[in-house]
Amino acid sequence: MAYLDALKVVIAVKPIQQSPILNRRARLVMKLQEQIECVKAKTEGRDYFVTKWKSMKSDDGVRTQYEEKRKIRQWWFNSAEGKIVFEVKYANKRIELIKGKTGIEIENLGALVSAIELLRKAVENGELDSGLNIAAGNFRRTIAK
Repeated sequence: MAYLDALKVVIAVKPIQQSPILNRRARLVMKLQEQIECVKAKTEGRDYFVTKWKSMKSDDGVRTQYEEKRKIRQWWFNSAEGKIVFEVKYANKRIELIKGKTGIEIENLGALVSAIELLRKAVENGELDSGLNIAAGNFRRTIAK
């Protein structure tokens, strides 16, 4: 028992379901991290791919797994003034950051990484929850049609 006394033993209660807004935040944070990796790859002159594992059943009933590489679509573009505009997307819809504004204007790709990291912190703190709820609601309505 001397070993167990060194540990803090508690009653383990696993939550049944996480709240939908926390799931949305986690998903957006993951996508923002992919965009950071995409920007870093672009500055190095290469494309960024995400590897996903897929499974397929053959004709004889044997299930096999294989890797599938998927190129990440960038969320930024060059404006007419030559600056970079970054848009946050959820469910393939642009999220309003401030009423009526969906983009962030940035001077160059080097500053884009720090801007995306600030956005990631804002998402973690819940500052974009209203935009996430609107985008998720629109997505649910299109599925229901």
